[in-house]
Amino acid sequence: MLFVLLVLPIALAALVAPLVAGAADPPTGTMSVASAPLSFVGTAAGTGSAGGEVSCVEGVNCDTFALTVAPGVWTGKSIRVDIGWTIPADDYDLYIHKDSNAGPIVSQSGSGAPSTGESGVINPSKDGVGVYTIHVVYFTTVPADQYRGTATVVNSPSAIYLKGGFRWSPARTVSAPNTVRDGEPSSRCDRQGNYYVAGIRGVPAGVDLWYFNLNPSSTLYDPYMRNGLYRGQPDSFTGDESTELGADGGGDVDIAVGFNTTGVPILAFTSLAVANISSAISTDRGVTWTRNHTGNISGGAPVDDRQWLEFYGANTVYLIYRTFQPAVTQIQRSTDGGLNYGIARTAGQIGQVGCVDVDQRDGTVYLAGSDGKVAVGVSDPFTGEPTTYNVYQVVPGGNANLFLVVKVANDGTAYLCYSDGHDVQLTYSKDKGVTWSPSVRVSDGPETLTSYAPWIETGPAPGSVGIAWYGTSSAVNDNNADWNVFFAQSMNANTQTPTFSQDRVTPYVIHGSNFSLHGLDPTSGNNNRNLIDYFQIAFDPLGAAIIGYADDHNDSDGATYVTRQIGGRTVNGPKLNERPREGSALPRAKKKSRLDPQVIDYGRDVSQGALGVLPVDDPVDILSIYYFSTDDSLAGKCINATFTVSSMTPVNPPRSTWRATFAANAPNALVDPTGTFSYGLIDRADQFFVRATTDATGAVTTTWGTVVRNSDGTSTYTSRGAADGASIDLAKKTITMKVAISKLAPFCTHGPVPIRGSVICGLRGFAADSTSGAAKSDNTRGGTAFAIQ
Repeated sequence: MLFVLLVLPIALAALVAPLVAGAADPPTGTMSVASAPLSFVGTAAGTGSAGGEVSCVEGVNCDTFALTVAPGVWTGKSIRVDIGWTIPADDYDLYIHKDSNAGPIVSQSGSGAPSTGESGVINPSKDGVGVYTIHVVYFTTVPADQYRGTATVVNSPSAIYLKGGFRWSPARTVSAPNTVRDGEPSSRCDRQGNYYVAGIRGVPAGVDLWYFNLNPSSTLYDPYMRNGLYRGQPDSFTGDESTELGADGGGDVDIAVGFNTTGVPILAFTSLAVANISSAISTDRGVTWTRNHTGNISGGAPVDDRQWLEFYGANTVYLIYRTFQPAVTQIQRSTDGGLNYGIARTAGQIGQVGCVDVDQRDGTVYLAGSDGKVAVGVSDPFTGEPTTYNVYQVVPGGNANLFLVVKVANDGTAYLCYSDGHDVQLTYSKDKGVTWSPSVRVSDGPETLTSYAPWIETGPAPGSVGIAWYGTSSAVNDNNADWNVFFAQSMNANTQTPTFSQDRVTPYVIHGSNFSLHGLDPTSGNNNRNLIDYFQIAFDPLGAAIIGYADDHNDSDGATYVTRQIGGRTVNGPKLNERPREGSALPRAKKKSRLDPQVIDYGRDVSQGALGVLPVDDPVDILSIYYFSTDDSLAGKCINATFTVSSMTPVNPPRSTWRATFAANAPNALVDPTGTFSYGLIDRADQFFVRATTDATGAVTTTWGTVVRNSDGTSTYTSRGAADGASIDLAKKTITMKVAISKLAPFCTHGPVPIRGSVICGLRGFAADSTSGAAKSDNTRGGTAFAIQ
């Protein structure tokens, strides 16, 4: 092995020439642990690699510097790679690969304009020595404004990593009428144990909110989070749940809770549309709302993006967002709990805003931005709020995590958490952002080789933090990556050698595809936005972590799931009772029967046109779908789906379409412990559909086909021929359709043709009717599973 290590750099260096056909100047370099910084300059002559790294042409709109990392003792050392340029409107992207540009990405940075730098990290002690290619893509640049790059050996702080030690409640999916999407969940828990989670549908469909009681002294205490209450849409214009589709926002959401010591803490809410931010507050745990629909919060900018909220005390709320290009921060303060806000102040340009937090001791406000900057505003004694902000460059800009998260602890220590495109990193400041500790790696191990979208919350004791993120064992963020939710806890994060206890939270894969790092950019290559861009965590009064995350493994799009820590050490210090006792008045869990429908949907939630809900019974209003198998004398073994709808009468012939979707050969096709969904990963399965369509006379035709999830998160339904019959029962309000399993055989590429005992999952439905002049439709969420009999 010693001989191999000694000759490895020479052998790899001999391979550099074919890797750098479009090379930087110089094209190659070698670094040891003791090396001085290396410099290189871009040489590509063109620009406009709008397709990113996938489609760029070497020497035209991308070039490569090949760096050979020599063997040595790299423990506690890493190599920081920086590229910089002059014009903020230019946009370069940085990718660092192992071995060649076709090898795995170990770090990447591409935050977009306006900025003048990107940065990445090579960790030889983790990824090995040998050749690394520093691949720079000229996304949209002026050729005369060439980037200049440096590679520098830096000290890396060390950490101690422990695995396991936590237990989690069975994951629960929350649902709302008339939507299959609720992403980017925002989570908060107040000191009384009122936990709220909100998810976005998208503009202009609004957002949804759910409530859980996590007060240990309450008779409705819900430690397993099985009794979430849907609170409707806080941004609704009408407040009427049956007609809420079409609200004042849905593009982004954030919520915050007051730090009251008595009374129910205020719940503040904001929703984003491109042209405005609407606000609302509730003083009764989200049951009723006072809303502000003024077109845009008074005193703010007219066109906004990505708002965040945080309380200072019981009634003061800070709102941060940014304008569109140029991306300039806007900070407004409310003194009435978050309903009305004063004039906007600014901390300048820090990139895409990542969050806001407030030091509860003295009102110091912290903002984080994707340029790696933290803005700190000290409260003015005359105005009661910061009037100016000091901006600090904490980490190199352009990290892979779109949102850098800053949180300030009870002792005033500020923590900044982010992804460098490979790992979750953490740094802290004890002097209001003036100086920061070296970043330390949080994520560890082969299960989370690539880690994105971290969120951090602090505990009551100095150094206590909890961090959650999406992680995959894949070294490349592509359609082959399988993602899970991870959590790490530290009780000494404010030291030079912190200890992180890490656990995989989800016992199943939540997403089987790429993860988008470029927001709404459709040309990024990795553009599956089903999980959208972030999720959040919170702590309940016991110090147990609560995680609300997005998940699309069993659905057509990303939806909100929740889980709570029920075992192991809490961020408060003590360990949790491994068998928490529910409140005596909490409704009992209902037992599931094999004959129960696998898919359940809300009634009277049919969409009509772009906006609007039909609060009436309708033939396309799905109530449930029951899947089962039968033996047909002609077709053989068949898969059947029976839709039950809210209306079906001869007076109103159903000129409609009903489509049932299902999957065979899915990995981990088990039903979760709650009996509400399947663990089966449909994007690694053979997906099919069967469809029944009626004409004006009520005559039925059937079709079956295949389903494929695309790289951008959409699904393609391809018809393959006629199915094997359908029937309508007007009295029972049901439509039953079936397809022979033998027809599926040529398209079973992920496993064998289903037989008796095979588990079918990915169960969901769709119905539509376009005869009313405005298209009507209804979608369901994914259901459980069934075994072929």
